[in-house]
Amino acid sequence: MLSRLLQIREGESTRALLLFTYLFLVVTSYVVTKSTRDALFLEQYSAASLPYADIASSLSVGAVMAVYLRLGRRAGPRTLMVGSLVVFSVTSFVFWGLTGSSRSAEPFWMLPVLYVWASVYGVLLPAQVWMLANHVLTTREAKRLYGIIGSGAIMGWIVGGMMTKAVAARLGTANLLLMTGIALALCPLLVTFIWRERGDAERRGDRVSTADDAARRLPGPGGLRQSFAVVWRSPHLRAIAGVICLSSLVTTVAAWQFRAIAKSAIPETDALAAFFGTFNVYAGLLSLATQLFLTSRVLRRFGLGVALLVVPLALTAGSFAVLIWASIGSAVLLKGSDQVLRYSIDRSTVELLYLPVPEDQTRHAKAFIDTVVWRIGDCLGAICVLAGVVLLGLSAPQISIVTIVLLGGWIAAAATARRQYVNSLRTSLFEHRVDAERLSQVIDRSTSDVLTTALRSDDPSDILYALNLLKDREAPLSQTLIQRLLDHPSADIRREAIALLTAANDATVVPQAERLLEKDPDPSVRAEALIYLARMTETDPLARLERLEDVGGASISSAMAIFLARPGPTQKLDMVRLLIDGALTRDGAEGEFARVEAARLLATLTSSPGGFDDQLLALVNDPVPAVARQAIRAAGVTRPAGNVSMIPAIVARLGESELTAEATIALAAFGDAAVPDLARVLHDAHAPAGVRRHAPDVLLRIATVAAEHALVEVMLDADPAVRLRVVSALNKLRQLNPERRLEGDLVETVLAAEILGHYRSYQILGTFDPSGASDEAALVRLRDTMTQEVERIFRLMKLLLPGPDLHSAYEGLRSSAPDIRANAVEYLEHALPPRMRELLMPLLDNEVSVDERIAIAERMAGTVGASEQMLAALAASEELRAAARDAANRLEGRSR
Repeated sequence: MLSRLLQIREGESTRALLLFTYLFLVVTSYVVTKSTRDALFLEQYSAASLPYADIASSLSVGAVMAVYLRLGRRAGPRTLMVGSLVVFSVTSFVFWGLTGSSRSAEPFWMLPVLYVWASVYGVLLPAQVWMLANHVLTTREAKRLYGIIGSGAIMGWIVGGMMTKAVAARLGTANLLLMTGIALALCPLLVTFIWRERGDAERRGDRVSTADDAARRLPGPGGLRQSFAVVWRSPHLRAIAGVICLSSLVTTVAAWQFRAIAKSAIPETDALAAFFGTFNVYAGLLSLATQLFLTSRVLRRFGLGVALLVVPLALTAGSFAVLIWASIGSAVLLKGSDQVLRYSIDRSTVELLYLPVPEDQTRHAKAFIDTVVWRIGDCLGAICVLAGVVLLGLSAPQISIVTIVLLGGWIAAAATARRQYVNSLRTSLFEHRVDAERLSQVIDRSTSDVLTTALRSDDPSDILYALNLLKDREAPLSQTLIQRLLDHPSADIRREAIALLTAANDATVVPQAERLLEKDPDPSVRAEALIYLARMTETDPLARLERLEDVGGASISSAMAIFLARPGPTQKLDMVRLLIDGALTRDGAEGEFARVEAARLLATLTSSPGGFDDQLLALVNDPVPAVARQAIRAAGVTRPAGNVSMIPAIVARLGESELTAEATIALAAFGDAAVPDLARVLHDAHAPAGVRRHAPDVLLRIATVAAEHALVEVMLDADPAVRLRVVSALNKLRQLNPERRLEGDLVETVLAAEILGHYRSYQILGTFDPSGASDEAALVRLRDTMTQEVERIFRLMKLLLPGPDLHSAYEGLRSSAPDIRANAVEYLEHALPPRMRELLMPLLDNEVSVDERIAIAERMAGTVGASEQMLAALAASEELRAAARDAANRLEGRSR
């Protein structure tokens, strides 16, 4: 019950508890140390010495951080955290030992060093807790758990104050340092356990971050100057630094106003101390309640952008109240807004800003921002107070004028930080998408490498296999490699090599072809050599008959047809027609060879193709794919001369996998002339499914206004596979022609239907019994179809929202790395319009369970009723048809 109330999900409680405890111990010990420091310091020095101690503390923080960052170059983050905790723990015991003796025996330097040491401690150690949290949590986990973790700091302030009061009165102030040392001694164990949780998560696939050793090898910068350079080069880190600096500046001014007004209203010292104590207790309790029960909900409901504005807007209201009424109540409102909200909602929100930053940059930039930049803000705040009071003569309430102006800058910085946060998420997703696309290119290159290796093999079967694969390529993989195969001992390899070079129109091996025709012992090799020479030279096949006595008639006829079709005095198209007609009547392997060569020949007759339409149409309709492939290529090449009569025949073969690529290219070459036939098959629900599903790809290649209109008309097609192809084609047309605008209402209608359909799919999914083996095949089909639904949804959103990088977000959601998926969901929460976000995010966020999605679906559209209704909704989906029948009875029973 408590986990549900605090929004802790399965597997997160250990990490959340350990981080909460770590931050609680650090802050509790800091509050105790700070109280001890102040009491001991003021016992020996006057309050007038405090500003000097504060200046020394600020300078010391910078010096210590310079050393800390340089050490970070040589040690991993875990080693650095554990080492610093051990150093501060040991130092606490040393200070306790020094203060245990009489005051007169204390070294003169002990109290100033203790004051500075406590300031460094208060800056560095809490920052380390948040750095560790950034390492072990994803963006989605952080949104929910940062509120719980941050409540450890608030509890630390409350418990630390109570312990200080109780222990100091009974055991003495100096003994508080002993408690600090013990608390810090426990923290290295917590860091080790948290890091082990991180490693376990990586092995489970919950995290993809590098290990400690890998982190040590990262090329991280060292030193303040390099860390400043890292922050300055990154717009995102500059925005975070701006928010931190301005927030520190404003709250320093507000804190001074609070103390000044309180001192004026309550002059008696003991009463003022009691007032401060009471204020801190109530502010701490309110801050704790806010952190536990509001922070996560505000972040999830309104997002990071709104959460960043909570504190500056609250301080603006408090500043106006102080300026108008100048009362102790208005001062409490001002300081309370800071103390209650800044250490709850604001702190968790600012920590979220670091999550998209690369890990190697975060270690150094965060340490620099949370220490140096923060202290710069404190110093600037003090300067503003001095300038307002000393130079301008402003009273404490009138200083609100300065505060209000500065708050305007804080609000602007928060808006910039939110924008840069979204940009960084987009960049990280884009880089992931680019990596995936590069992997695809590597796979393509690997395939080419495999073919190249096969062509160089000593095994003839490997070479023949590679040559057969290369037949379907637009050009040979490596013509140089293939040319070398003309001298191979295997006749089959020589024949296939010369045939590939003929298809590629490679005229560089004429001497080798002449030699093969004259001397090769294999007649099939000589036949291919003759065809090569007839195509590449002016060789008359009849003049070489003495070498062709054992060559098949189909080869001679093909060579003669090529020779007689060549423009010039020897051209005799009537004879060519007779030879092609003869090829059409041949059967068997020799007939197939003759028809392939006839189709290749027709591709060269661009000057007078009209007289061969009947022959070309017959070849396009040939049942042998190799023949039809060459004929379709020829039809695409000769399209300017009026071969539009070929379009219906080519469209009819579009669904055959062996011919799809050639048919797509050929139909695209016809341009708008092919659009009516393609539109006809898309509107015909009884047309072959393969033809309908490939028609959108052809219209995409045509890419005219008419083609786009044909696609828009079938956006609501009953076949999900067709809808996916249509939306994908429209996406790419939008990229090619961004000036064209689709009808927004139509796209929104289709998108709403797709989203509703996806919710319906979850209702079907909920009816499956996970332990039922009979449902396994149907369940696989259902999940595959749901994956396609998500793709269609994203492609439709891209049509409506060309600005956000939805492609990268979609690839991020498909990633197996939870960090990438979490960043994708976080990016979409900020990139999508409110209405779309509210409707869609429950479907995309992994933290929303299937049962919750089913409940949302039933609220939106009601329970699914009769089986006839379900089957009608899914009838056009081949993939879902079986799943729908299996689910129909269960759905019917559930609706009752």
